[in-house]
Amino acid sequence: MNSLLPDPSASLLDRIKCSMVGLKMPRAIEVVDDCVSRLDRGEITALEAVEQLLLEELTFREERRIRTALRMGRVNTVKTLSGYDFSFQPYTNERCG
Repeated sequence: MNSLLPDPSASLLDRIKCSMVGLKMPRAIEVVDDCVSRLDRGEITALEAVEQLLLEELTFREERRIRTALRMGRVNTVKTLSGYDFSFQPYTNERCG
């Protein structure tokens, strides 16, 4: 039997967590207990719980992707036009940005 497959004798929540490990969903694993608690209290529906888990994982992955891209691109700070020195380039019009 594949070690990534959940143990059939484990609780449903443990099997779900095991599946999340196999699917490499670290953020969803972190929030699943809170999500299940909210579900048990009737604060969210089952579909909302699934959506919350997926959105948490997607957000985590997107933030990690951006951090990795910035690190690989050796971009240390985010620069905006508000910090640009318009006096350095006299032909640039500050009002056109």
